[in-house]
Amino acid sequence: MAETPPPAQPLTIAVSSAPKSLDPALATDAAGARILQLTNPALLHYDASFTPTGLVAQGCTQKALTVTCTLRPGYRFHNGTPLTATALKDWFTFLQATPRSPLSALLEPVAAIAAPAADTLIFTLKQPTFGFLGRLVDIPLAAPPADKSLGAPRPGLGTYRLAEQDAQGTVTVAPAPDSNLPALTFTPLADPTTRLLKLKQGEVDVVYQDIPPELFTWAQKQGWKTASAPSASYTYLALNFTNPHLADARIRKGLSVAINRAAIRRHLLGGMAEPADSLLPPGHPALWPAPEDDYNPTRAEDLLNAAATLGDAQNSRFSLTLATSTDALSQRVAQVLQQDLRRVGVDVILKPLEWGAFYDNVKAGRFDMALMSWSGELPPDFLVQVFHSNKAPPAGLNRGKVDIPVLDKALDKLATATTVEAQTAAATQAQQLAAGLLPYIPLYRRHHVLVARPDVDGCAIPTSGGYQGLLGCRK
Repeated sequence: MAETPPPAQPLTIAVSSAPKSLDPALATDAAGARILQLTNPALLHYDASFTPTGLVAQGCTQKALTVTCTLRPGYRFHNGTPLTATALKDWFTFLQATPRSPLSALLEPVAAIAAPAADTLIFTLKQPTFGFLGRLVDIPLAAPPADKSLGAPRPGLGTYRLAEQDAQGTVTVAPAPDSNLPALTFTPLADPTTRLLKLKQGEVDVVYQDIPPELFTWAQKQGWKTASAPSASYTYLALNFTNPHLADARIRKGLSVAINRAAIRRHLLGGMAEPADSLLPPGHPALWPAPEDDYNPTRAEDLLNAAATLGDAQNSRFSLTLATSTDALSQRVAQVLQQDLRRVGVDVILKPLEWGAFYDNVKAGRFDMALMSWSGELPPDFLVQVFHSNKAPPAGLNRGKVDIPVLDKALDKLATATTVEAQTAAATQAQQLAAGLLPYIPLYRRHHVLVARPDVDGCAIPTSGGYQGLLGCRK
């Protein structure tokens, strides 16, 4: 008889920030979304070719206005309730009726939801919406709420369940008893040096993400296990179009060519970053790799002059605020951006805030510019959510109120595409327009990084930067 392997030892993971929310109806921050992938998985996920394929569902099919999902047998929510199509119908209906939930915008095309059998869930769409299956990848599942309140975690269907969350944001997730997976505790520590010192002292087992290059090199010299990998993350300057300067395409282009991205990647990121060529992940069939704007301060000044923003005696044209978190590397990047833009006459006032307050301000549109990142494997119609003028919150994720009519027309084509070919063509056009008109100013794709104690083996880093790679860690 084969021996039963010993239970996996619990692991403590040091991360840079606590989840803003673990309510699957609300969470949009990376820390919260990554935990929810473990506790509240979606109906579908992307396979290696970025095709939505079965996860909690065996699969979903879309024919004209009808999307049919067949559920896998044997699932139970963490509160013991069996998974049924009726339960999911109630969950999706709750999301539809909750404007505060960013997920309600993903369900906007849905006219009706039915559960004709215990394992069959049917969405009827108002109009043809090619790519709707991709939206189901992004909606975590939860047991139907007993009330309509928001903010609390909800029972999911994942291999992991939420075991504990304290006031400081430390989160412990526990695996199913028969899974032989390690319990994971995510401890938020904003300072990367503190994270590595805790690892040295044996208080944490793994430090994941947001490690400056010089500390990563130091960790390698300590003999610790390190890993890095290219990522799908996209770091950018979000721009608020309610500021008349930023609503001017000439000024946006002037700001873009005034930034020395190559120097940021080389000196601040230690070469562990790539150009941010698209919001879509590397390898996606609809990705159009935008050429990076060359660093050209002279051209930047010409563009700013053309926009009638002439400098005064001190070559000061106008000022903008730049919102950031208090993360040390973000602060250093912000200071370099401040210096680059000051050289062409734009005064940048830095506004660092603790992560929670910073993220609240960004979601509410209280910024001129904000240093932000999108992470994960984003589908083509995500471009609609972040750039279309009618997708300002709560209808979408256009937090800077981007309003570019010619881009809207391309995004309308993307939203109404009915074939892969039409979607790819529309996505390509939208990416090309975004590269020229700059609703965002792209900066870089920062590599994912991990440092582990010598007695920890098996850790991996997925392109998405999610926590799934940590499930193989053992000590």
